[in-house]
Amino acid sequence: MADLNQYISNADSKVKLHEVRSRVKSADESELRDILKVCERELFDLRTQAMLQQLPNPMRIRHVRKLIARVQTELTARQPQAA
Repeated sequence: MADLNQYISNADSKVKLHEVRSRVKSADESELRDILKVCERELFDLRTQAMLQQLPNPMRIRHVRKLIARVQTELTARQPQAA
């Protein structure tokens, strides 16, 4: 499973945006799909915690959503162009 702490900043560590972009671009397609699956599951868990008002870091939802968008963008860019 993918470790999202490499891609998302925590209270402990800060991840630079250019590092995240380079990691996403250098990952192969199976890694990207794995990251996407883990992110979607974590987003579901974070939203559940937010509804129960037990969310320690509400900004993590935003970071996970942005990572999902970056991964989906990279997957779309890698698809062969149908012309």
